[in-house]
Amino acid sequence: MVPLRGSPQVPCFPQCVECVLQNQQSNGSWGLVQMDSSVNKDVLSSTLACVLALKRWNVGGEHIKRGLRFIGRNFSIVTNEQSVAPIGFNITFSGMLSLGMEMGLEFPVGQNELDRILHLREVELKRFVGDKSDGRKAYMAYVAEGLGNLLDWNQVMKFQRKNGSLFNSPSTTAAALIHNFDDKALQYLNLLVSKFGGSVYPTNIHCQISLVDSLENIGISQHFSSEIKRILDVAYSFWLQRDEEIMLDVAACAMAFRLLRMNGYDVSSDDLYHVDESTFHNSLQGYLNDTKSILELYKASKVSVSEKEFILDNIGYWSDRLLTEKSFSDRVQTTPIFQEVEYALKFPFYATVERIGHKRNIEHFDVYVRHQFQTFC
Repeated sequence: MVPLRGSPQVPCFPQCVECVLQNQQSNGSWGLVQMDSSVNKDVLSSTLACVLALKRWNVGGEHIKRGLRFIGRNFSIVTNEQSVAPIGFNITFSGMLSLGMEMGLEFPVGQNELDRILHLREVELKRFVGDKSDGRKAYMAYVAEGLGNLLDWNQVMKFQRKNGSLFNSPSTTAAALIHNFDDKALQYLNLLVSKFGGSVYPTNIHCQISLVDSLENIGISQHFSSEIKRILDVAYSFWLQRDEEIMLDVAACAMAFRLLRMNGYDVSSDDLYHVDESTFHNSLQGYLNDTKSILELYKASKVSVSEKEFILDNIGYWSDRLLTEKSFSDRVQTTPIFQEVEYALKFPFYATVERIGHKRNIEHFDVYVRHQFQTFC
């Protein structure tokens, strides 16, 4: 969707457009294929985004038709509250839907259904009226691609990182570049495209250490020792440099600290000085009251090596309280992460038998949740 500067009718990244044309699934969708062929909100978002891109550059007419038919067949999933959704789905999907209608796309869906989905964004935005918190500002910037001209893009650019990105997200960065040209943002996207070609997948350090955590949890990490060491060495380098990719992401920071310390790297809990309850609530994850992030903080607090690690004690205190409160929430109890929260609160890692823990983790491993998390990285 990003035009070449000075040539609004020419794509800045033609190789990405070609990648979209070459990677449509047989059912008309784009995105990660589920093992059971099920459709989720992430696939619907990916499909709609690809349809918009092809329409924007006036290519792939048949691809667009197949994509629209796929969206029409599965439109009921959009309002299914039981379906796992990417962060800000109600805003981003509604925003893309509105843009598609402005571009002249005809969705094979009744007008009442379209109006119902478009109303979701209005409801979300009304919820923010009067909220001036930093967490709310971060969230609005994170879902900026679904808000278009409703946002002050100069305010959004305040969340730009040193590498030129917004939240290390190619899609959010591209949206910013469309509305507010920025050399650093363009440099970031050019770097990704040159590294990965037209198929850009955001495998940042959080995704990589999450993979290490999964391998250790199910007891097969010894088969990937060299790969794991390579990832942890990079994470340790980032840690020593206090790189934004780790330090500005609460969940990544907590997980990196735990994995590095558990694998013998010299990391000090003093480096977590920026993680307290007030700063957490002002972060994107805190604003979303993200269970996974709180759980990672709780786990990190349990790898103390000294009675004087007061920062870990403090993190453990308030993360324990937040998790306990969330464990009584009906909404949390219906999500796959609930059992992980319940188990962590009852049995700290030092109180579990390793092989029994591996067996339990294998039995409760949810490959779909892992994939869903990756779409947030």
